[in-house]
Order: sequence, then structure tokens, then C-alpha cells
Amino acid sequence: MTNILDTLNPIQKELLDQFQTITKSNAIQASIAILETHNWNLEHSIQSFYESGFTQQQDEESRKTSSPPPRPAKSPLSSTNASSSSSSSTRESASPSIRNRLGIMTLFMWPFGLAWNLVWALLSFANRMISRRSITSSQVSSTANTGHQRQDPRSSANRFLRDFEKLYGDTHVEFSQEGYTRTLEKARHELKFLLVVLQCDEHDDNELFCRNTLTDHDLMDFIRSKDILVWGGNVAQVEAYQVSCTLQATTYPFMAVIALQSGSSRSAPKMSVVDRLEGLISSANLIQRLDATLQRYGTVMNRMKMERDQREMERRLREDQDMAYQESLKTDREKERKMQVEQQLLNKEKEERNRARLELEIYVKNRQQYIQSLCHALPEEPASDYEGKVTKLNFRLANGDRVIRKFKESDSIETLYQFVEVYPLLKEGKASSSEPVAPPLNYQHKYGFTLLSPFPRTVYEISELQHKSLLDVPSLWPSATLIVETLGEDVDGVLDDNRHNI
Repeated sequence: MTNILDTLNPIQKELLDQFQTITKSNAIQASIAILETHNWNLEHSIQSFYESGFTQQQDEESRKTSSPPPRPAKSPLSSTNASSSSSSSTRESASPSIRNRLGIMTLFMWPFGLAWNLVWALLSFANRMISRRSITSSQVSSTANTGHQRQDPRSSANRFLRDFEKLYGDTHVEFSQEGYTRTLEKARHELKFLLVVLQCDEHDDNELFCRNTLTDHDLMDFIRSKDILVWGGNVAQVEAYQVSCTLQATTYPFMAVIALQSGSSRSAPKMSVVDRLEGLISSANLIQRLDATLQRYGTVMNRMKMERDQREMERRLREDQDMAYQESLKTDREKERKMQVEQQLLNKEKEERNRARLELEIYVKNRQQYIQSLCHALPEEPASDYEGKVTKLNFRLANGDRVIRKFKESDSIETLYQFVEVYPLLKEGKASSSEPVAPPLNYQHKYGFTLLSPFPRTVYEISELQHKSLLDVPSLWPSATLIVETLGEDVDGVLDDNRHNI
């Protein structure tokens, strides 16, 4: 049996303990089987026990009380043989004459013994049938009285309350509106005393008890002040009848005070009947009796409450500590996450700066290479003996320098831009000393300036007039002044600023 209990978890052990406490059953294996059949539902298991198991127990008791006495037909012979088999010396000393007389008597008594056995068997069978029929009929009538409510303890409790208030008014002690099992479990969980009240309509004292005792204001105030749970039932209903059998009620009205009591050092506390009251009792005597019971067993209940409160306080303390730890851990993780995000942003910004710097360096390098390639690709200035048309243009550079240069009629607007772009190299004389340089691949050159005439103000956009020849631009003939107007910051200066920031 120990092995069976070892297979149960703590919750199942507690349900088993409650089941045995309520049903007064000591059969552990049978109790476990009933609980497993109902998926460890305590209320359904208790109902199943009373509906089937209790009837079987009553049948067993009736069979035991109606079992026949020992049959006398063959008892003389059997007893003689049994006594003779106890000693070998006795068997050896038996004379042939005694054996002959016993054999003749047995043969003579055999018809009477057979008749006695037949009569006894018929009487026993009839007794069992009558007993079984009476138990069955009582159960059927009880079931017929309760109808469908036998499967619904809450409905039974509501029906009891309605019937009580219909007869005795709505001023009474506060009855629980749950079934007996749930009310008992509530008293166990909340460490409260439970007063079970059972009444029987056929009893003479029932009306006086209900009308005078249960409706007394002093009793109501006492029960309310002591926070006692009260469950009431009429034995005409199935659940109340089952409770009366469990509590072994014999006289009505019947009351039992149930409380959680500590068992042995190894066993868990159990719900136990700490006081029983049977018969008519006044409200004053009932209050006095209940008060004495509460004082006698209240110490144990208070100790259990203190232990429960201590456990609850320790549990809350652990929860608070765990919550504080989790909050601290969450804060640390959030701080670490922010640091990682900030570091990622810094790394990303650094990568962006490095990428921009690298792109800018490549752009400047390609730009310088392109400008150097223009030094040799730029058309030469026409000589004095040139026979074609020539225009003389006066450039006013952004740095304030003035440059005058002649251009052929076949030159384009882009030639003017190219001249301004390479002029710093031409001024320093680097164009003639350097070798020809090919323009960079995959490079799109952008001019950082634009050319315009002041009077009237005319802008010569490179994007619009790039390939247009100078001959097609009348305002540039035979001479003109062009102002070089920068569009933005110098590329070399931007590169220097980026290097400084990095």
C-alpha cells in the first residue's frame, strides 16, 4: 500500500485524505480507484461512493446478518472425524463396533439433514430478497423525491433554503449555498468551523427547532461574529441523507461541528467532528455549547492560521524578492541593451564616416585625374595667324583673378567650362610638364561653378548648352565678359573637414 501512496502527487494525496475523511472509508486502494474513475474530481467521486459503494456495503451487512448457522446434518460425523484426526493413537484404539454404530446413525439421519438444508436455504434466500427489496425501495423513493437534483448539490442547497424560508421566513442563520463537499472544502481551506444542521420533517421537534432556534437573532449574531460556516440539509434529499449516514446521525434535529484538526506527526491535518448535538436544543444552550467547542478547539485552529499566515508571508516575501530580482535583472538587461544599441549606433556612424571619407577620397582622386586629363584634351588657344573666327572672352574667377583667352568658333560651351576647371594647373605650369593622363573610368564629372554674363545677366548652363558651339551663342561674340560663380563648397575643403571629424 505504501507503494501505491508513493505514486500519488501531493494534490492527489490531499484529495484522497479528504475523500476518506468525508466518506469514512479506510480502503485506500478502493478510494484511489473511485477517484481515478472520476479523474480525481472529489465531488463526483463522493457522489459515486454514496450512490454505489454505500449500497453495496449495506447489502454486505445484510448478507452477514442473514447468513445461516452451521448445518447440523453432517456435523456429528465431521466433528468426529476432525477429533479423530487430531491424534493417531485415538484412531488406532477405535473399535469396529463403534464405527458400525456411527455408520448406521449417519445413514438413518441423512434424510432429515437433507430436508433441513433445503428448508434453511429457502428461508435464507427469502430473507435476502426481502432485505434487498426494502433497501432498494427506500433508495428509489428517496431518488424520486429529489429527482434530478441528486446530481447537483448546489441545487439541493438552494432547494433546502427555499423550503426553509417558505415555512419559517427569511430571518435565519446564513446557510451555505454550495454542496456539502464544497462547503467542507471551503472550511478546510479557510480554516473555519463548519456547523452541519440536518433536519427531518417526520420528527416532532423539527418545527420547533427550525422556527425558534435557527431563527434566533442572538444565534445569528454569534455565528456571524465567530465566522462559522453553516450547511443545512433535509434527510429527505439524497445529499443530506448521505451526510447523515456519514456522520452517523440517529436523532433529529442533528448538528455536528467540524473543524480541521492536526493528526499525528506524520499525517496531515484532517477535517474531524469535534462536537455532536442531537435532539431539540434552545438557541441559548446552542450558543453556550458552540462557544465551549470553539474555545476548546480554537487554539489549534488559531495555531494553524498563524502557521498559514506565516507561510503566506514567507511566500509573499519570496515573491517580492523574486519580483525585485526580476526587476533588477530587467533593468540591467535594459541598460545592457541600450549600451549595445548605442555602441551599434557609434559603430554604424563610424562606418558611415569611413565610407563617406573613402568615397570622397575616391571622388577627389578621380576628379583630379579627370582635370589632369583635361590639360591635354583642352583645345589650344588659336594663334594670331588663325584665319577662322575668334572670340575673346574675359573670365572673372571666383578668387578675383581675371583671365583673357581666345576661343575658336568651333569650340563648345563645355570648352569654356573645361578651361576654367584646368586654369589652376595652367597657371602653375603643371599642364605642360606632366604626361598625358587618361580620364578615370565610371566617373561622371560635375562642375562646381557656372558661367554667366553680367549685362544682361545670362547664365550658360552646362547641362543645357554642353555641346553647343560658341558660334551659335551671339552674346559671346566678338567678345564678352564671363563671371565664374561657384555653386557650393570646395571639394578639397569638404575632404579636409571630414578628415578632421574622423
